[in-house]
Amino acid sequence: MKNSEGGIGEKMEKEKNRILDKDLFLFFLDLEVKRARRYQNFLCLLLLRLHPRSKNNGWDFKTCFETLCDLLKMEMRESDILGSLDHHQLLILLPYADGKAGEHAKERVEDTLKYYDFKKKGFEVTIDQICFPVNGTDTMDLMRKVLEPETESSKGSAL
Repeated sequence: MKNSEGGIGEKMEKEKNRILDKDLFLFFLDLEVKRARRYQNFLCLLLLRLHPRSKNNGWDFKTCFETLCDLLKMEMRESDILGSLDHHQLLILLPYADGKAGEHAKERVEDTLKYYDFKKKGFEVTIDQICFPVNGTDTMDLMRKVLEPETESSKGSAL
């Protein structure tokens, strides 16, 4: 995939086996939403937020973020897409996953993360599930849901 203008082909090669940046992730999310709408399928997003706690036991944010990414990559299917929105939010796109399949994936991720105690390292990870078309009927609806401020009532499971 060679692209002399530095377009998506070059970006995909660069991001292979890594997490996608925000722009590339949103591109794929939009494609999957359009596909899901056209073929009347579902898709789920797992939103993982990394929260530093008051007492940090020697880990910096970058180390914690990289560890979280490595653990997530081990639990993901090949068809799942991992992307970073910013320095403390990750999204996993689960194509063809309805609410039940999304919940199963969320539980799998929680099981992995609970054995790796982020709290002892000074961080907390919360996981929220967002589904198409239940929580939004287009990409903008889903992203509005993702970008909503986290409140105690909307806060997902904390690890």
